[in-house]
Amino acid sequence: MSDKLGPISPLTLTKPEDVEKGGEPQKGDGTGGEKGTGLTAQTNLLPMRQLLVVFSGLSVAMLCSMLDQTIVSTALPTLGAVFHDADIASWTGTAYMLTSTACQPLYGRLSDIFGRKTVLVFALAVFLIGSVLCGVSRSMTMLIVTRAVAGIGGGGILTTVTIVVSDVVSLKERGKYQGIIGVVVSAGTAIGPIVGGVFTEKVSWRWCFFITVPLSAVALIIVAFALPFKKVDGDAMEKIKKMDGWGCLISFVASIAILLPISWAGTMYSWSSAAVLVPLILGIALIGVFIVVEVKVARIPLIPLHMFRNTHVSICILTSFLTGFTTFVNLYYLPQFYQVVQNDSALRSGIMILPLVISQIVTSFSSGFLVSKFECYRINLIVGYGLWTIASGLFTTVTISTPAWKLVIFQLLTGLGSGQTLQITLVAIQAALKRSEMAVITGARNYLRMMGSTLAIAASSAIVGNIVRSKLSALDFSSSLVSEIIADPTKIRSMALSATQETSALEAYGKYHTSKGVQVTYQMMTGLAGVQFLLCLIFVKDYSLERDDDAKEKAAGKAWVEQRRRKQEAKKGGEGVVVREEVEQKV
Repeated sequence: MSDKLGPISPLTLTKPEDVEKGGEPQKGDGTGGEKGTGLTAQTNLLPMRQLLVVFSGLSVAMLCSMLDQTIVSTALPTLGAVFHDADIASWTGTAYMLTSTACQPLYGRLSDIFGRKTVLVFALAVFLIGSVLCGVSRSMTMLIVTRAVAGIGGGGILTTVTIVVSDVVSLKERGKYQGIIGVVVSAGTAIGPIVGGVFTEKVSWRWCFFITVPLSAVALIIVAFALPFKKVDGDAMEKIKKMDGWGCLISFVASIAILLPISWAGTMYSWSSAAVLVPLILGIALIGVFIVVEVKVARIPLIPLHMFRNTHVSICILTSFLTGFTTFVNLYYLPQFYQVVQNDSALRSGIMILPLVISQIVTSFSSGFLVSKFECYRINLIVGYGLWTIASGLFTTVTISTPAWKLVIFQLLTGLGSGQTLQITLVAIQAALKRSEMAVITGARNYLRMMGSTLAIAASSAIVGNIVRSKLSALDFSSSLVSEIIADPTKIRSMALSATQETSALEAYGKYHTSKGVQVTYQMMTGLAGVQFLLCLIFVKDYSLERDDDAKEKAAGKAWVEQRRRKQEAKKGGEGVVVREEVEQKV
């Protein structure tokens, strides 16, 4: 089988500059940047000692962003009770995800214009300020608004850290460093609910937000002092004038228009209501407008669509979207299964999914090293999605009587599969593109992945909710009571129900949640994982992880470190001369 990319084989290694896009070879502007934009690549490959310092700051920054996505989940009931606004408590999580997702494509372009270091410091500062304001909030409205502010910073951290890793590490070595980032992402996302539960139960809900303040401060200091700032050529104001303002506005409005009704559907409003359908249709229409603007109007496109002419890149972007979808279904429904069916606490339910988290962390780390060592990522993606398909298929057999050891095995298999794909898809995408395109494609990839995560929770909630609603309605539960149970099934035992009603509700929800709702959800996940497996098997190819200018860039990185060391020594020496002169004058 072959296409414009050539024969599909793990032994076929291709350099991105040799790939034809739409029949035309890729061309730059002579500076390593995109033609006609005045943008330049910001590669700065660092020697190991400097890299370890920088990477520690990047890892802490990424941990803050991922932790903040999920830490509030177990604190929602407490927040609703404290502020007497339980109806809108869920917006503390939704507001963060909305701004975090919607802003991500913009950060890629801003980092091209102002430099990675400037943008990352800005994102960390916004995140830190937002976290402090969240912790001192005096009302639910203030908390929601400040969570939105923190989301602007958190989304910037997620994208800019990933871009910086691409700048300071060669493509050949990038697999293992992306694997480490994958460990941080998995750990931060998974331990968020556990940490949130501990703080909420043992200390104060405010520490769910204060905990990230010292972490983000440490990351900010390391980035500010250790990350090199590579001067960006050209006048910033001129590039801002060329920037795709309409594209930024349209993409932001489209994201909000899609994400808002999805977060409302099935809880605040029905899927068929005008409040859901109108903004959703508007958001989809705006995507079409955005594409036209990017192709016909923008001088510096927010997302250059020519990159997607490469079939390999398009397929890897699609699998990233579907990966976000399938990842969050596991993180959302497995804890709920333990809480509803087995009556575990929020804290214990978080502990019960550790087999999934640990296996995912181990595989994410090891797969990155394997990719760097053997320079072959295609096999990792094929094996990973294959195992994930099998594991999702096994989860479709789960019932209320499934023993714990089976669930552990299913989780381990899921982690072994998913861990090989979470960060490796980014390496696969970057291997097919030029250095100057790293920022925008990374922002686009992260944006679509988070969009997939949001859609996953909404779609799965709709599937489970509709099945459970039909069963409870058949048991003569009122529609308002059914809605209350579906909104938070973990509260069934604390509701003012009669003994008969409680037993019936638990039995109905338990049996049908596990044997029908979750089964249908995992059937959907099995299909999606299978699609990703086939797409990688047929379309993804191995590009060479070697670039012709790697040696030159590494030498430049060493020269920067040496120059900085000499400046510091000269400064110290100058201070010593001044001190000696002052002493001599006094004598």
